[in-house]
Amino acid sequence: MRRRGRIGWCALFLACAPGPTERRDDGPPAERGAGIVVAAAQAAERTGSGDSVERVDRAGSGVWRGAGAANQPEPVARAESGASKDEERGAAAKRPEPAGGADRRGECLRRNAGAPARYARIVAAFCAEHHNLAGVGASLAIVEGDGPPFVATAGSACLAGQAVTADTRFRVGSITKLLTAALVLRQVDAGRLELDAEVARVLPELAAGVDERAGAITWRQLLTHTAGVPDPSPLELGAEWLTALGERPLWREPGALWSYSSDGYALVGAALARLREVEFSRLFADELLAPLGLGAAVLEPGLALRTGAACGHLGRGERARAFSVVDDLALGTGDARWTAPAGGAILAAAELVTAVRDLVDPGRSPLSPTARGELLAAEVPTFERPGERYGLGVRVRTSAGGPAIYGHSGATGDFAADLVFVPERKFAAAVLSNTGDPLRITVATVLQELVGVAPERAAAMRPPARYTGTYRAARLGEVVTISAQGAGLRLSAPGLGLAEVPLEHAGDDRFLAAKRPELGGFTFVFAGADARASDLRGHVFVGARVE
Repeated sequence: MRRRGRIGWCALFLACAPGPTERRDDGPPAERGAGIVVAAAQAAERTGSGDSVERVDRAGSGVWRGAGAANQPEPVARAESGASKDEERGAAAKRPEPAGGADRRGECLRRNAGAPARYARIVAAFCAEHHNLAGVGASLAIVEGDGPPFVATAGSACLAGQAVTADTRFRVGSITKLLTAALVLRQVDAGRLELDAEVARVLPELAAGVDERAGAITWRQLLTHTAGVPDPSPLELGAEWLTALGERPLWREPGALWSYSSDGYALVGAALARLREVEFSRLFADELLAPLGLGAAVLEPGLALRTGAACGHLGRGERARAFSVVDDLALGTGDARWTAPAGGAILAAAELVTAVRDLVDPGRSPLSPTARGELLAAEVPTFERPGERYGLGVRVRTSAGGPAIYGHSGATGDFAADLVFVPERKFAAAVLSNTGDPLRITVATVLQELVGVAPERAAAMRPPARYTGTYRAARLGEVVTISAQGAGLRLSAPGLGLAEVPLEHAGDDRFLAAKRPELGGFTFVFAGADARASDLRGHVFVGARVE
């Protein structure tokens, strides 16, 4: 498995999809350990496919084609049929050089020959990364100002199937959280709820569990990942997920510490459905997607399948497995539809960037000025990487002398997505792929070329003494010990059956368990005045330093 977190771009802004403490959302696992999805079935073969580039208007009624149609609009019908072929196989990308002479790069560049000169370096990076990662299919969309988005696509929606087009929809994983937060703010604008009110007023099950502190959790805390809600996988929780989640103690006092929880967003969705007495998917479609002009974008996998959504892919080459957006939800979550508010949206890249631009644009947004301000407020530090903060469903990073850059990543194991946007410039870009590999070099190139923000290297590891010590994990009811071994670290947690597990530095204060990818990653938090870490976050626990 490729080590996440070592790309300079990850240090600049985004979590490494998922980040060290971020669960992959709604995807099919090949292995599961401690609730972490691990993409397996990694074969040696890679395959190639065709590419295209298109420039579409917001309604999708006209297309500027990159090859052979210089500056001439051509109407293109949206794909309203032709379901994804879930029997076809795909190849996930894990940084190999493609075998068998597959020239994805050359084909991509030929198909993208008509791209505007302004985007030439970006398209070159996109084609090269698609080639180097042996991708199945990908889509890049950029919107600047009030015009239509530029769209470049690569490869196939399903291996050996139809080419990815500007209309092909992909799972966007945790990017859904930004949209769910916007839906909450629509309710705030309508006077139906207050961000700082207790969610248990609407969802009393939240206060009925083993931890009485849960009754005080607010909407804002769930949306900013500061509620202390644990994050077990849907397969761990099962059909009675609300009850099962309530049987787990909070990781920390609500409001005390940022700790990523997709299950917290599932609680938001359940509470909204209870508040409005309607299914979350219907509320999402009627009160958010429709006002943003996204009537065809969906949370419902069955509808997405019928309108040409891409397959997700695990593995590589002929040994890889393809999953329709229906099958991956069933396999990865046990068909847990309640996970949709955290990671269920299925969108085309062009739809995503125009929706985000319009969501934060005063002239287009369905949100009030106050609600837009709440959405983009840099609420809390994540302690994932220097200077990064989290608003409502969105990460924000301010670079030296540059604009505030907002965004989110999404990963389901068989899909990967990255979104970045700069509200003050009406700029947004998204890169989506139907394998588990994010195209982070492409995103970095977009920001460097169009925003003027260069990638930064992740910080070096601090001296081991800053990390070593004992941390008490609420869920385990016991301690996690970090000890030094030379210049490195080891982790012991009897409650997890772990003894002297080597930790490998992954940039900044993030670490990975050596040879134990199912454990995910660990982040040391420096939230206090002490020079030593105050907390240790993992996927299955958050521990406060006790000595």
